[in-house]
Amino acid sequence: MSIENLTGLGRRAFLGLLAVAAAALLWSTAGLPAAEGPAAEKPILSFGVIADVQYADIKPEGGRHYRESLDRFKEAVQKFNELKPDFVIHTGDFIDRHLSSYDAVLPVYEKLSMSHYFCLGNHDFAVRDDEKAAIVAKQGLDKLGDGKGYYDFAPAGHAGWRFVVLNGNDISLSSSRAVSDERKAAEKVMAELKQKGAKNAGMYNGAVGPAQMAWLKATLAKADAAGEKTVVFCHFPVYPPAEPTLWNGDEVVSALESAKGVVAYIAGHDHKGGYAEKNGIHYLTVCGMVETNDTAYALVEVRADGLHVTGFGRQRSHVLAFKK
Repeated sequence: MSIENLTGLGRRAFLGLLAVAAAALLWSTAGLPAAEGPAAEKPILSFGVIADVQYADIKPEGGRHYRESLDRFKEAVQKFNELKPDFVIHTGDFIDRHLSSYDAVLPVYEKLSMSHYFCLGNHDFAVRDDEKAAIVAKQGLDKLGDGKGYYDFAPAGHAGWRFVVLNGNDISLSSSRAVSDERKAAEKVMAELKQKGAKNAGMYNGAVGPAQMAWLKATLAKADAAGEKTVVFCHFPVYPPAEPTLWNGDEVVSALESAKGVVAYIAGHDHKGGYAEKNGIHYLTVCGMVETNDTAYALVEVRADGLHVTGFGRQRSHVLAFKK
């Protein structure tokens, strides 16, 4: 019996309906991790990444949807609770402005059923001068590391992996009070960069200070000695050199390349996102959730061959292969 007799349609029309149905199936599964099964490798561990929720109860401006970002954040939290990664990290700019904005977003983050972490972003300090000192504690970072916003951790039950979180506002105009030695130090760094014609000499960037840099090198050396692979997080990208990168991004890249086990550096800040690779290290910038008509976040699965990034909404998917 022919296709025409089975369907009552012409062959061309029937095949067209099949094509539409197949496209609909692909669309419905886009952005979802691969199904588990005999042919699917179980991840060693997994983690969620969200960048630049940047919430504030204000109207949209340009492409930034400050108020709407809260609902997108709620959806991401719900999705991660379904996917159950080992941890979730927000890579900075949790709010856009006003200390009261934390009252809306922090309770949402606390609904995650797994461990969740913060990087400090420049907008996280967009509060009154007398409120800036409270931000580290507001995000619970006073209880991690030495309480200065940079720290490292290893998820329980996953030996061989270490995660390092940097504070790119160690030296910055954003985090420092208007009249302070810290502000003078930040202004000096930015003035020197401008004199050199540096692309990243912008007031919304920042730097990793000498003490934190020494800590980073020591932490990476300890991870290497333990045979651990390392993923580094920071709000600010460091590579390739561009307008939104960390003021001393080259210094950080040099430290990463001097270590044996660093596999990736994951950041936010540049809302359009991006990806680059240099000397076997992957540099992934996750798209900002605030600057999209859809959403943007990622699930990262650590597998034997690399980091498998599943993007949601505007965020692209990637396979970040380990160097052999």
